[in-house]
Amino acid sequence: MKSLHDQQEMSPDKLNDAPAGLLPTRAWRILQLLLWLVGVGIVSCLLFLPELGINLFWDLLIPVAPLVVVLVPGIWRNICPLATTALAPRHFGKSAKRKLSAQTQGRLFLVAVIALWLIVPLRHLSLNFNGPYTAIMLLSAAAIAIVMGSLFEWRSGWCGSLCPIHPVERLYGSTPLVTVENAHCESCEKCVSICPDSTKQMTVAITRNVASERLAGTLMIGGFFGFLFGWNQVPDYHGVLGLNELFIAYAWPFAGGLVSLLTYLLLRRGLNKDQLQWLNRYFATAAVACYYWYRIPALLGVGLYPGDGMLVDLSQTLPVWFPMASQFVSTVFLIWFMLLRPVKKQSWAIRPVYAS
Repeated sequence: MKSLHDQQEMSPDKLNDAPAGLLPTRAWRILQLLLWLVGVGIVSCLLFLPELGINLFWDLLIPVAPLVVVLVPGIWRNICPLATTALAPRHFGKSAKRKLSAQTQGRLFLVAVIALWLIVPLRHLSLNFNGPYTAIMLLSAAAIAIVMGSLFEWRSGWCGSLCPIHPVERLYGSTPLVTVENAHCESCEKCVSICPDSTKQMTVAITRNVASERLAGTLMIGGFFGFLFGWNQVPDYHGVLGLNELFIAYAWPFAGGLVSLLTYLLLRRGLNKDQLQWLNRYFATAAVACYYWYRIPALLGVGLYPGDGMLVDLSQTLPVWFPMASQFVSTVFLIWFMLLRPVKKQSWAIRPVYAS
């Protein structure tokens, strides 16, 4: 994968050409606080009302999040509760504001991809139906985010590197619908060598010249589609877990990811830069379309494994053709939005003025 550098980001002389912001800073702060309180409420439900917490988190918030990242990644980045948690030390003047080297940022990004691939199969083994376990996972992530925010400058420690959701943001968010103001960074400290928020058409293929990050980008582009396909072939295991269940939960997504990755590596051989960018977009579109292909029917009780990941049971109400119709509509929309519609080269957010 070819590395692209900061020349793709907004240069200082182009800042005046940035689109006007959507909301004043105070409005963003209110939204951040509200979403953070929602996050606290969900974690509380996971601990004390686990069935409700599971429905709110895994069956409502998580299914909506990928579409939000596809459409308006900048808005998601501004209001994500974990981002608010990670950046709280910096906003309150409690961060050591250390600089992370590009090499370390690239390695942390690979760690984020590995964490994503290890955590997702755990949903079938426990997280999908065990509220306290899910709460422990979220609280652990919040603790790590606070530590990284306390040590390192702005978004470099968590939002731009170690967060396991960040690779998905970069995979899905290359064709944003709008550019919004950066509601966290008061000034640009150049904390991330390639800022994901202010780089035009940011994608997981845009990496620093770091081998670990290039590897992570290749894994996400080429392997995530197959990984999601394999993951959706596995049911939730509610009983006693053994090695067989553990093997199946990981073997399906990892085998699917390997097949998808090998196919991608074969197809990209000999492609020029423009052709490779299109191939990357095809695979990103295939990944998110695959997710909703299975997820929408499952949410309504008519999925591959009825009852698993269900928000509301409409299996006795929906017509037999609904699953196929939902799959057709979601896939066609995503193909249009991510591949066919005219796209302007724009960033997720407006870069704030440089600190110096």
